[in-house]
Amino acid sequence: MNISELSKLSGLNSPTIRYYEQIKLLPKPLRLANGYRKYSKNDLQQLLLIKQAQQVGFTLEEIKLMMPSSVDRWDHDKLINTLNEKVKDIIQMQKLLATNKKNLLTLIDSIQNKPNDMTCTENAQRLMDIYLVEPEKDNIDGQA
Repeated sequence: MNISELSKLSGLNSPTIRYYEQIKLLPKPLRLANGYRKYSKNDLQQLLLIKQAQQVGFTLEEIKLMMPSSVDRWDHDKLINTLNEKVKDIIQMQKLLATNKKNLLTLIDSIQNKPNDMTCTENAQRLMDIYLVEPEKDNIDGQA
């Protein structure tokens, strides 16, 4: 298949595919007599695997380190450890996102339910005083 067919099947554009070749994430394809690239089913599978790995949070560098040149060279234990580490990262990110969501909802509630006798400007200042507390001088200098 040519690059446009590979692009269509993988959902990745041609410049991205060429970039993956350039950084050696995808092996160099065979070249036809006319200079066009000829890709295999294995190339498509590798691109789909790269795309899926990115969707779950792996960087291209992490994918490059994890992905062998062929499936029969995969280090099973290393792969499992890498995947388990990514799961831990996702759990930490979920906790952070949940905290951020809670904080934003609290702030929204504080803005929408301001005291009736308070202007929006006064409420904004009140909320700044509550939520934007300056760190203590000692903590900024690294002393506690």
